[in-house]
Amino acid sequence: MDDFRTWHWLETVIELGGLKPASERLHRTPSTISHAIKQLERRIGVTLVETRARRIQLTEAGSILLEHMRPLIRELEGVRGVIEQFRDTGASVMRLAVDQVFPHDRLIAAMETFSTEYPHTRIELFETVLGGGPAMFRDGEVGVYLGLEPVGDHTGVQVGRVRFVPCVGPNHPLAEMAAELPDDERLSEGQLRQHRQVVLRDSHPERSANAGWLGAAQRITVDHLHTAVELMRSGLGFGWLPEHEVRTETDLEVLPVDDGLCPEAALMLYRQRDLMASPAHQCMMESLVDSVTG
Repeated sequence: MDDFRTWHWLETVIELGGLKPASERLHRTPSTISHAIKQLERRIGVTLVETRARRIQLTEAGSILLEHMRPLIRELEGVRGVIEQFRDTGASVMRLAVDQVFPHDRLIAAMETFSTEYPHTRIELFETVLGGGPAMFRDGEVGVYLGLEPVGDHTGVQVGRVRFVPCVGPNHPLAEMAAELPDDERLSEGQLRQHRQVVLRDSHPERSANAGWLGAAQRITVDHLHTAVELMRSGLGFGWLPEHEVRTETDLEVLPVDDGLCPEAALMLYRQRDLMASPAHQCMMESLVDSVTG
């Protein structure tokens, strides 16, 4: 590491034309830089610089060697930036669990903001359903959780609310029934139960609850919201989707039902208590909040 640093100092001396300007940029004394270069020459057995007309210049060998060293110097500077970030933030990996009902465009916007501030921190995103996120949060597998399920004695920040509405593809029998209803009538829960329902599987490893389950005679259970949307679009069943998701799905229809059948829940954001002082985790929290409110 010392040799790489000295090569960087040598490059700076040649770039700026002398020890004094290099010392000002590097925050080292001219004598320290000069001594380091001489020590490097002794270690490798090659004269790297010579003084001509009171200016330090590279020897022919020094010029060739410095050209070979420049890519390594750039790489070392990148590593140094990573080290400084980890030292300042204490976060080399950001692990967060986000319920699949959270809008993907807002999640991507939050991660873009975070990545700009912390380009060297890796992000591990776990897309969860119902109790899966809280389980990972309680077990310490993630530092941040964003979702609908409460997390024991932890205090979260509400960032919004999610309302669920029943949806089908345009060729589904329920869509035809809805089209024939008078304006003041709604489909009943009993009518919905007579048709196959698409539900999301709880990602909690020890629970078997399903999101939006009405107790229909037939059902298709899937792991991901996008799969559920595709099944509804194809006409294989109906299901409950976040209202914001339906706005972007032009080939899905919202079924007319009483408001009491449409569940609504608070979207909560949690952070582990031992990470309260982490600037990186604070940045991720703020990015997620801003993605909702901005």
